[in-house]
Amino acid sequence: MVRRDLSRLMQIDPARWFDTAMAMIARLEERDPRFLGQNALLARITVMEAAGRFEELMRSGMVPRLAGYGDTLSAGSRTALARFYRDGIGVARDVAQADALLISAGYAGNADALLTLSSMVLAGEAPAAWDVPLELAVTMAFGALVGELNTTICDRTARIAREYHSGEIVTKSPQLAHDWFRFTADLGDAHAAWKVVEYHLEAEGFAKSNDLLLKYLRQAADAGLPYAEIELGRQYESGALLPHDLNQALELYERAAVDGARAGLTRVALFLELHAADFPDKRPRRLEALRALVALEDAPGWAFTRLATAVLKDKGRWAGAAEARVLLEEAVKHEDLDGTVSLAELLLAQPESPGDFDRAVDLLSRAVSVSGGVTPLKVLSSAFACRAPDAPRMQEAAYWAELERATDTANLDLPGAKLVSLSPRSDPLVFAVLQSHALYGRPSAVAGWLKLLEKDPATTGEMRAFWLEYSKRYGLVSDALMKLDLELDGRRDAMLDEARQLRNVYARSGPSTALMLAEMLLGGAPGDAPLQRMEEQAEALELLEGPAEQGMGRAMQLMADHARTAVERQEIFERYREVIARDGDFEAILFAVPFVAPGAERTRYLARAKGIMTCDYKSAISMANVSILTGERETAEHWIEVATQLLGDNAWAMTDLAKTVLALGKPGALPAAVALLTRARAMGDQTASRTLFELAIASGTDSYDPQKAAEMLTEASANAEYELLAGFLARLRRADDRVRVFIGQMLDMSDLYRRAAESGDLISMRSYGLYLQDTAISPAQLAEASDWLRRAAEGGDTAAMSEYGEALAFGIGVAPNPDQAIHWLERAAAQGNQRAAGITRLVRMSGGG
Repeated sequence: MVRRDLSRLMQIDPARWFDTAMAMIARLEERDPRFLGQNALLARITVMEAAGRFEELMRSGMVPRLAGYGDTLSAGSRTALARFYRDGIGVARDVAQADALLISAGYAGNADALLTLSSMVLAGEAPAAWDVPLELAVTMAFGALVGELNTTICDRTARIAREYHSGEIVTKSPQLAHDWFRFTADLGDAHAAWKVVEYHLEAEGFAKSNDLLLKYLRQAADAGLPYAEIELGRQYESGALLPHDLNQALELYERAAVDGARAGLTRVALFLELHAADFPDKRPRRLEALRALVALEDAPGWAFTRLATAVLKDKGRWAGAAEARVLLEEAVKHEDLDGTVSLAELLLAQPESPGDFDRAVDLLSRAVSVSGGVTPLKVLSSAFACRAPDAPRMQEAAYWAELERATDTANLDLPGAKLVSLSPRSDPLVFAVLQSHALYGRPSAVAGWLKLLEKDPATTGEMRAFWLEYSKRYGLVSDALMKLDLELDGRRDAMLDEARQLRNVYARSGPSTALMLAEMLLGGAPGDAPLQRMEEQAEALELLEGPAEQGMGRAMQLMADHARTAVERQEIFERYREVIARDGDFEAILFAVPFVAPGAERTRYLARAKGIMTCDYKSAISMANVSILTGERETAEHWIEVATQLLGDNAWAMTDLAKTVLALGKPGALPAAVALLTRARAMGDQTASRTLFELAIASGTDSYDPQKAAEMLTEASANAEYELLAGFLARLRRADDRVRVFIGQMLDMSDLYRRAAESGDLISMRSYGLYLQDTAISPAQLAEASDWLRRAAEGGDTAAMSEYGEALAFGIGVAPNPDQAIHWLERAAAQGNQRAAGITRLVRMSGGG
């Protein structure tokens, strides 16, 4: 056993373990009389050769001393001495002497000598004096290797197996190699048992047997071979050949990690990461394994990256940045792609010097060109468009964006109906890209692929089960599924039920899914009972607490939107001030900006928002709007310029940008805004049309143009755009009297209102009813007005419910009916109409209901 350890040390690092090996030989000489003489001398020569100390070996004279044993040399020593003479190791090269020694050892039956001579015969290099037939020599060698049943039998039979495996001196035979390894394993050799496992895993040249594989895998694992423990753990983890048992898998990985073995530590760390939901209390152990990995001389780069990720999770993206940066620098040194991208993003988010931007770009560019990364393409495009000190640099941003499109790595942006109807026959390329993105783990692609499989009749149960299980690795898949389901089937009750189920299925969905569900609950639905709305709002606000505590600003903003006073909104900020400072996301930082003190703190917050923004139109315009809110006009102008570059052909964004340009109010704002609105209107955006109409009827402003407003009314009516016409008329009712009179003189307003109402549009019905109330000169016209309000209320229009309830309460065009009045007023109040709530109180005080 000591000699085996000696051999193992020479295989690991002979130079490092040289002194230890020499001490082991000296100790063996003291303890084992059989090791004296030529055995000890040969051992020292072997160690010096392995350590590369050839000059020292030559000076020592050890090899000639070994030769001096003459006829008393064992056959094994003669074989070794023959190699020394042939290669000139520790002695002058003498091929004739080498041949004589080798032949002598061969005739003495030494297996190594016989196999060496057989190799020389095959190569045509055998000594002339060697005349033993090849097959006989090999048979003799194998017979000598088997020999007697002693403590070295396993080493010898494994040697036979290796010869059949390599095929150098005998015909290569996987079956015979396997059988000899199996014979050796049955004698108790764990390494041979592992070789049997390898043969069955590869299954080349003979029939595979899972039963034999598992039998010898257990033998190798029970013997403590780390790689066997890991493979057995994999079988329990996958559930392919053994029952699915994650606890057993983890136990085996832990055994393989004893004494800090890299392979075992790797499996422990990755296993506990993948199955974090199943082992929530094991996160400290995962971090311990990662710390042990990074302490190794050959530490893997990914371990540094994962530790950095853990630091940012525990301490926050802002509070933990300095510590994470140190770890990510190491990840970059160890050439980890994810660590390289993460360091670049950290440098962009929190630059410490002007050169950090250029270094981040260098890191990302290298990740693309050298490592073949695809994620850096999007980050590079974003960096040049928004995050550069002199952004926007759209030419460079466009270059990287085009590369992303050219490599088909850009996110697929398909309507839900198109996505779930893809097929390999009609859309082979898009179909393949979607599947590739799903395998890559992009949540929207995984969600789309799951929906595609759900609707495809050719999909098997096994396929669905595989993808469902695979999708659980990614925490945002449930969000993407909820969005897709909402797009495909907008029925709110069904969506809420499915959303709640998704939260249960995807254990890792986390706060983002809670946030989305809360948004759906807060959206409400027409006709909801007051109690139902109150219960859903309470559930939503409770759901928002988790995301807010994780630094998600959208949750904080939703809370603030439902606050009743400015004091309550300030309290919400104070409640989450620390988490925003420590770990706030883009929206959290923007939420905080108006509340923090002007000066250094606000500047720091705006810089952080810039550093982590996604760099699309929405994020750029959000930066502009918050800058307008806080009076940072120059900053607002900059972000309006960036947003303008990111518009694309998005009509909604054009309209939104126009409103922001008007809000900033710099010289030339009105023409610029009108140009944007006109483009959006030409693309069919009704909001742009309504905004242009509002500008045209705004008396006392530069945009006032009642003639233009009249033309827009006429055009909407002529094109039967009744929803748009209803919007125009509703805005006209709120305009100044002189505007209404002026336009009324140009157009037949009664005809416009009536045509819109007869189209069936609820808002138009209500608007016509109110118009008739305003212009009625007879009871019949008041009755007609109330009838149109009734029809709109019965259709579900909240404002019409309030107006019709008021008409019933006070007998406006209809007989007074307090009970019916309260019915409609309460329905309107339940949907948030404050005026209806006030009238209800008055009716009840008057004795109604």
